[in-house]
Amino acid sequence: MTATATLTNTHPALRHFWHPVALEADIPDGAPHGVRLLGERWLVVRLGGRLVAMRDRCPHRLVPLSAGVVVGDEIQCAYHGYRFGADGRATSIPALPDDVPIPPKACVATAQVAVRFGLVWLCLGDEPLDGLLDDAGYVDAGNDIFLAGPFTTHVSAGILTDNFLDAAHFPFLHRATFGGADDGKPTLTVERAGWRLRQIDSQMVDGAHLDAPVESRAVYELAAPFSIELRLDRPDGSDYIWSFACPVDDDTTVWYMVHAYPLSGDAALIAAARDLQIAVGLEDLSILEQMDDPNVPLDVRVEVHTKADLGCLEYRRLLAELVTFARPTAAAVSTAPAALAGAEP
Repeated sequence: MTATATLTNTHPALRHFWHPVALEADIPDGAPHGVRLLGERWLVVRLGGRLVAMRDRCPHRLVPLSAGVVVGDEIQCAYHGYRFGADGRATSIPALPDDVPIPPKACVATAQVAVRFGLVWLCLGDEPLDGLLDDAGYVDAGNDIFLAGPFTTHVSAGILTDNFLDAAHFPFLHRATFGGADDGKPTLTVERAGWRLRQIDSQMVDGAHLDAPVESRAVYELAAPFSIELRLDRPDGSDYIWSFACPVDDDTTVWYMVHAYPLSGDAALIAAARDLQIAVGLEDLSILEQMDDPNVPLDVRVEVHTKADLGCLEYRRLLAELVTFARPTAAAVSTAPAALAGAEP
């Protein structure tokens, strides 16, 4: 690995993890929906009562299948009428005589599909190396759900995830929204097990639904590569914020911020909280989109790190293991003092 190696949005190792590609509400009934993931065209479609994902490319003349139509429990190509079942195999080729078998090569690659947090997720590998985050806070009937975004940006999914894990920039970049009362000196507890990372901090958090800034216990749960749950525990309840980044291609990421707040169904509070979180996302993008290279460096020596960066530093180590297919450590990982500036108490 060179000192300038970075994780791009199309690295092959990312195929072995789950990625959000669309809002479930945006998948139409009776029609294919085209998406892009890791630089490839895929489609999501409801066939036989379930969501199916397949490469958005007919094997005949390589045109997009998303331009086709659903016929029964199959998708039909708009160009020559080839039909494909949910397993990606061709079931009909109109140009073939009835007594000629369908060529084995007439098939389309498929991907695993899941639905969680109101999003459709794909894994392009045979077996995901890790699962999705737990959605207990999302499905809790006492919480109100809203979405900030999705934002489309040229910033990589890795940088967006790293930024969400960064607890030291709040009183600077976010002083106008929620971070003005925070001191910007996080005292972090960071642990990693496998492809999961947990970071715990205490933060002064403001919000449209709060009367004043409140000291909150901030618990971050990261699932590789680009999913984070942030649970903000206050004496009167907990707010959940999830950051999910879809690596569309090397120039594009779609960033979803899903929220679950106990707002008692108050439409005005929900709208105000949503507007605030949209502003927060735009504040983040305002600085990240100015980066010369908006990808995460995999060599931790390239950047300066302090104790305030323990979680972000461990995230870089996790990504470095991911891209080399190294076996992740099962126990909590300690941070090497040599990688930190000002690490001594």
